[in-house]
Parts: sequence; C-alpha cells; structure tokens
Amino acid sequence: MPLADGKAYRAPVGTNEGRYREAERRMWESVGVAPPAERWLDLPRTGTRVRVQEGGDGPPILLVHGASNSGVSWSQLVARLDGFRWIALDRPGCGLSPAHPTGFADVEPFEAFAGALVVDVLDAMQLDRAHVVATSYGGNIALRSAAAHPDRIDRMVLMGWSVGAPLRAVPLMMRVGMIPGVGRLMTAIPANERAVRMMFKNIGLRQALEAGRVSQEMVDAFVALLRHTDTLRNEVRVGPPMVHPVRGLDPRMLLAPELLGSITTPTYFLWGEEDPMGGPEIAAAFVAQLPNAELELMPGAGHAVWIDDPEHAAKTVSEFLRR
Repeated sequence: MPLADGKAYRAPVGTNEGRYREAERRMWESVGVAPPAERWLDLPRTGTRVRVQEGGDGPPILLVHGASNSGVSWSQLVARLDGFRWIALDRPGCGLSPAHPTGFADVEPFEAFAGALVVDVLDAMQLDRAHVVATSYGGNIALRSAAAHPDRIDRMVLMGWSVGAPLRAVPLMMRVGMIPGVGRLMTAIPANERAVRMMFKNIGLRQALEAGRVSQEMVDAFVALLRHTDTLRNEVRVGPPMVHPVRGLDPRMLLAPELLGSITTPTYFLWGEEDPMGGPEIAAAFVAQLPNAELELMPGAGHAVWIDDPEHAAKTVSEFLRR
C-alpha cells in the first residue's frame, strides 16, 4: 500500500491486514463514523513508526489506548466528541503499528520511551500542543509525558486505573502470562468471541455486556485485533517486565510521588468504582498526589468507563477540555 509520504507500508509479520481492516471499518460505521483518515508517522525520539487515524475539527486531542488494544477502541467516545480534532494512535506494536525495534528488557528504557512518545507524535503531526485522553497503559505514557514536557499538553483526561498506580491485586492471567514461555504459548492460541467476552467481563464490563452496550461489532473488532494482528504477541514479546509470576507487580513500575507531584497539567480522572485493577481507595490516594487533578468516580463502571457510559464520558471530556 502506498503511503502519503511515498513509502511503502508492509504489514507486520503474522497479520491478516485485510480481515482486521474490515472489522475495524465495521466498528467505525456502527457508531456513525466514516472510516477516518489514516496517517503514518516516523518518530525519531522513540525510534518507531506508528499509524494514527483522525477526524473532526477543532482543538486537537491525542488518544492513547491501553494494553493489547488499538485506536479504534475509542470509537464510541470520539463519535460523540463535537468541536474537536481527534487523533487515535495505534501504539507501537498495536493495531497496525510495527513493534518497537528493540523492545524493553527492563523498566528504565520503557520510562524514557513513555516520556517521549506523546511529544514524538505531536512533532510528527506538526502540533505545538494538544489535549491528551488516555487509559490504563496509555495513562502511564500520558502522565510521564506530562511530567517531562509540561509545555506540550494542554489538559488531560485519564479513564480508569493507569499503569503506575497501585494494583488492587495482580490478575492471575497476568501472573501466568509472565512465566517464561507460557506467555508466548498463550498468544499462539487463536482468540474467539467467547474468550473476548470473558476478557471484557474480567475488566469490569459485565454490566455493559448484559445491557447490550457492548456491540457485536466491538467484539468482532477485538477478536480481529487478536487473531489478525501481532498486537498481543508484541505486547508479550517487547513489553517491559511489569509483573513477576511470584512477586507480582514490579514496584519500579509505580509512578513515584515526586513525579506525580511535578505534573501541573490540569487532569481529570474518570474512574470506575468497580475497576478490578483498583477501586475508590486506590483512586483517591493516587489522584491526591497530583497538584492539579480532579477525580470523579463512576458508580457501576469498570476499567473502560467510556464503554460503560459513552454519553457521560464524552460530556465529561468535552466540558473539561473546554474550560
């Protein structure tokens, strides 16, 4: 496929790009969004190449997704954002973005990468500043970027627990997946709809599933992501060693109070009361460490609050970013 910059795009090894793109297209259309414009960016700070999708018009918002996901995961939210130019990133190794060329054998190189990724994308998009909306793994990137480059981020909205906050308990599947060889074996098992629905329940979307707020197109898109791209394999192969199978969370992954205290970017946390990664007590203690942050706890919501209640999430984002 030719790209806008004249370079040829090659899908990462192991992908069935056509099947993934078709599922992605159906997901966008199911929320009333025409397939968005696509752009490929070379990022010199982080030494990576990423895909972004964008739409809308107005002040820019960069959206950074969580673990083993992609930019289309924000579709329900951006379909309801009026008056903004939204930019949905496929993080390196996720969706159709190729993996980081060296990966992260330890925590320190990941910290440097996380602190530079947002600014790298903004530079490639020729943007001086932007708002950032992020979740989970993306929340860590957003917070580190805001600490390292406060002049480049206007406002942030973080949805659900972020990597770097204390964990209520390390999920069993995360522990098992970190046993040498087991994680790669798990990624070799083809995903199916039943497994994806169970994963959604495990991140607190049980009520959304039962109420029909999780569409068939959303399930199909996630199945396609896991089956037809290298996303999950890349996360296991090149991701930082966050969890030890016996000792649990690596304490070096926690965001230090000094770093959190240095973040002056106005930040709004929209956090599900039933987030399995960490509930109200963890949320309150974590957010209190940021000098310019607000916390809203969503009753009945889990880890992906914009899926639990997309209307409320979009209203919250719009109002906070327009202040």
